[in-house]
Amino acid sequence: MKPGALWPWVIGGALVLHVVVSLGVVFFTATDASYAVEEDYYEKAINWDKKRAQDRTNNELGWSLTFSAEPPSTPGEQPRIDVRLADANGEALAGATISLETFHKAHSNEIIRLEIGAAEEAGLYTAWPQMRSNGLWELRFTVDRGKEHFTRAETRHLFVEGSWE
Repeated sequence: MKPGALWPWVIGGALVLHVVVSLGVVFFTATDASYAVEEDYYEKAINWDKKRAQDRTNNELGWSLTFSAEPPSTPGEQPRIDVRLADANGEALAGATISLETFHKAHSNEIIRLEIGAAEEAGLYTAWPQMRSNGLWELRFTVDRGKEHFTRAETRHLFVEGSWE
């Protein structure tokens, strides 16, 4: 073999290795459940002023939205989320439509969306989302009551799986 005849093969092999590794990285990032791109991220960035206006509206309304998550009591059931909605004076708000968009931080591409219906008690709304994992959850609430629109987002560690013996 002539001196230097091996170099073209080394360079070609390095290029092939680079392409294979790059394709592997693309494949793993595209199939990883913990990696997700925010839906409509570009539209949300363009409408940043609308989001800030909604934040001001939320402050002006003075509404409070609190929630709790209760793990299921038996296997196969879903956890229960109770949402309490009150006005600026602390009075319960009935007749609202609450939408919830939530996802586990480790599985951010699996978004759960649902409407939360009113319970028998005024201002208390209950839902049973299909949350399967304990851990850090992002919860985004949207409340509509007549012409009033209120939003709230919170990240919280939730225990949504029961421990059965």
